[in-house]
Amino acid sequence: MIGDSARFNAYANAISRSVRAGDVVAEIGCGPALFSLLGCRAGAKCVYAIETEDIIDVARQIAAANGFADRIQFFQDDSRKVELPERVNAIVSDIRGVLPLFDGALASLQDAKKRFLAPNGIMIPRRDVLKAAIIEAEKAYLRLASPWKTCVPQVELAIPLQLALNTAHSITVNVEQLISEPEEVCTLDYMGNPGPDVLGKLAFRAKRNGTAHGICLWFETELYQDIGFSSGPESPVTIYGQLFLPWLEPVVIEEGQAILVDLQANQVGKDYLWRWETEVPGANGGKRAHFRQSSFVGAIVSSRTLRRHATDHIPVLTAEGEAERFLLEAMDGRASLEEIAKNAAERFPKVYCSHEDAFERASELARKFSR
Repeated sequence: MIGDSARFNAYANAISRSVRAGDVVAEIGCGPALFSLLGCRAGAKCVYAIETEDIIDVARQIAAANGFADRIQFFQDDSRKVELPERVNAIVSDIRGVLPLFDGALASLQDAKKRFLAPNGIMIPRRDVLKAAIIEAEKAYLRLASPWKTCVPQVELAIPLQLALNTAHSITVNVEQLISEPEEVCTLDYMGNPGPDVLGKLAFRAKRNGTAHGICLWFETELYQDIGFSSGPESPVTIYGQLFLPWLEPVVIEEGQAILVDLQANQVGKDYLWRWETEVPGANGGKRAHFRQSSFVGAIVSSRTLRRHATDHIPVLTAEGEAERFLLEAMDGRASLEEIAKNAAERFPKVYCSHEDAFERASELARKFSR
């Protein structure tokens, strides 16, 4: 992420221009906290750097090495669980995946704006705009489809092919692959109240002849005023890449051809359920192609797993579940991990093959749940 010059330089310029002497700044998902350091260099009197992973210890060392240890306060936790001692003038973040629709990113930013941001404060980024285009992506499409079509002769593999073609994939696209001009899907305004879901009805027009393989999505960001960058095909290659929603089969397209797409992304838990319906009109009111697709179809979920998610399911712990409960209940402030693991290994020999196995699992649970 640091080596992506388009991204890093844009953030550095935004921080330099927006942060004033005496400001207080928060960085959500700080990683090594380089944006926090840039905030200090820009004049911030205090920066609150928040990160869930252990990279935060590296961030502390970097802050000390640069003389900012007394101005950066670190929190190793989900930002939604953090309580800051004061409101901040600016919130800086880059917790996107390929798109800003990633994990609980939108919810985290809305929570931070509500609880951390002072009146007249700013969010960096200010907004992200999702863009989409129809693309020609023969190599990427063949990587998805060919194993199920040609690699195992005389074996019917239409079912896994459908799974692959109903899944959203990361991809890197260049501008020559665009068959249509980009269309705006939606704007995520972080100073407003963007919901977690996205709905777009898009009408593309082919700008050239070609064979289309699906839909490509990316984002363009406004960090601060006129400072921003794009993760799209027309920009230098970035770490984000683009998202590819393949069609069920390639479609030959002529210049001027209309392509209609009904696109939806709905957050379900920490993941997004993508739905894309494509219509390529044909002559005399007919349809040259019509695809209804969903990442729900592409999900590999057994009926046994679905039953366990049913509202009327009555769960009963397995032996492994009993062992997990034992470990958690033993973390009552009176026993060491060594003692807890030893007792667990003796009590659940079919779950933990050795004391080391029990200790490793106890350590994982302690890292996640202990104070």
